[in-house]
Amino acid sequence: MPAYADANPEQPLPPPEGQRFRGFRTEFGRAVAGGGAGSFAAALGKYARVATGGASIGPRRFGPAYSAGGALVDLIGKLSSEGTAEIDGTDLSVLIGQPLEQVAEQIAELLAPDNADHDLIRSAILDAIVEALPDVEFFEPAALSPDQIISLLVEFHAQLLFREITNDAGEAWNKAEAPERTIEAETEFLDLIRASVDKHLSPVLAEGLGKASREEIEAMQRRAVDAIWAEWSTQE
Repeated sequence: MPAYADANPEQPLPPPEGQRFRGFRTEFGRAVAGGGAGSFAAALGKYARVATGGASIGPRRFGPAYSAGGALVDLIGKLSSEGTAEIDGTDLSVLIGQPLEQVAEQIAELLAPDNADHDLIRSAILDAIVEALPDVEFFEPAALSPDQIISLLVEFHAQLLFREITNDAGEAWNKAEAPERTIEAETEFLDLIRASVDKHLSPVLAEGLGKASREEIEAMQRRAVDAIWAEWSTQE
């Protein structure tokens, strides 16, 4: 686990197991190949239990993501209620009323951390804004409903986990016999992750999104990812 990414840097990490990704990659490759030889659910089970060290370790990896998610909700909240917000001295009130795709690019770049997770988080935010708000043409934060903001944060974590896990899968993506199966597998795997994130993150946010501080939003995300890892760890 990179030191910059650890959400609990004060807690020592156990030594990593050798070949800890092997079982996950084998199962993942079988699932990509299709035909019932393996399943993405079982691959996630191996990923959570072994590859990432279990439910007490794996969720620690996403410290920058929790921070970015909290910053995203905080930014939308300030633009909605106050009509203005700043990040690193940049006045973001100019984004109001602009085309959503242009706004997504700017927000994603501003909220991505200045570390090795920059591209990972930038891409996840960018795709989340576009995917979660398909009917929004222009950025009007005051018009966004709580459900839309929840969907945005759910999609952010789904996209982020999809990228992180598929990156860890490495060459296992090459097990598909045809490009069409690769596309089908990508959709299947992303939908599976999205369902898990929605199951555990949406209810937590629905209970306190309107009154929560940025720090509380970060804590809600962490609790949800803890629950996701605990669930995945049971999957065989």
